[in-house]
Amino acid sequence: MKHFKILFAFLVMLVVTTPVDAQTKRIAVAYSAISATQSAFYLAKDAKLFEKHGLYVDPVYVAGGSRVSQAVIAGEFTVALAGGNIVNADLAGADIVVIGGVVNVPSFYLFVQPSIKGQENLRGKALGVTRYGASTDFTLRFLLKKWGLEPDRDVKVIQMGGQPEIFAGMQAGVIQGGILSSPGDFKAKKAGFAMLANFAKVGLDYPTTSIVSTRSTIKKDPETVKRFLMAYSEGVHRLFRNKELAMKIIGKWTRTQDRETLESSYEYATNFIERPPHLPYKAIDMVLTQTAETDARAKGRKAEEFIDPTIYNELEKSGFFKSLGR
Repeated sequence: MKHFKILFAFLVMLVVTTPVDAQTKRIAVAYSAISATQSAFYLAKDAKLFEKHGLYVDPVYVAGGSRVSQAVIAGEFTVALAGGNIVNADLAGADIVVIGGVVNVPSFYLFVQPSIKGQENLRGKALGVTRYGASTDFTLRFLLKKWGLEPDRDVKVIQMGGQPEIFAGMQAGVIQGGILSSPGDFKAKKAGFAMLANFAKVGLDYPTTSIVSTRSTIKKDPETVKRFLMAYSEGVHRLFRNKELAMKIIGKWTRTQDRETLESSYEYATNFIERPPHLPYKAIDMVLTQTAETDARAKGRKAEEFIDPTIYNELEKSGFFKSLGR
């Protein structure tokens, strides 16, 4: 009897401490940025929404969107949050597709010196981007042309290296403005710079972050992919509905406790994150148009070739997204 009690106690402890039960499938999921744009994923993890849908997710941070794509293609991850570089991977013949949109526009702001009151004041000024050819460079040039300004002729576009360097250049007066994301936008506001453009509202589509998988995975295990997309979508809904919980989780994952910074990060997240995770057809077509200028493989290609809409369309048709409310 004594031995039986010891065995029983051990079994009870094992059941209590084991995080994944027999009905739950464990998967590793890669994400490429520690940013507020990933906050719906963080929330779905911490609020146990994945478990609600029969998944136990192990988040794995993989620095760099290209490395995430490579890992997904290699079969290391069932799904992942990746950037627009999946288009290049697909053009090269890789098995990778978008199944949902996280951020379908450039998640940037254009901040300038307070003396610049409008786009007409930009002529003759210098603006900073991270690197030539990067998404910051592409989006700034798009905006300037839309405003009737010729990049490099009417407005100098200066490569600064990174977001901190752009902000430092603005403070030093080397450049009169620059393309910033969170938390650079918050720092710029605190320093007295003015927002001249919010890229969520300038009419440019760009697949900044997407939920991706492979065609082979979707064919072999569509249920797991579907469960992930459902849980993530609930995370998005909770993000928009529960600000305090969202800020607490953003603070945990970004290691920030400052209330003002968290308020700014939350505003940034809800400004750019798709609700629900709409498929980025226009955004991928934009990348293909841009890529076709230097890569013949992109000519004549369509976004439909880079997206598998099966699961998203199924959830939309079933009324799942509507059931989450607004």
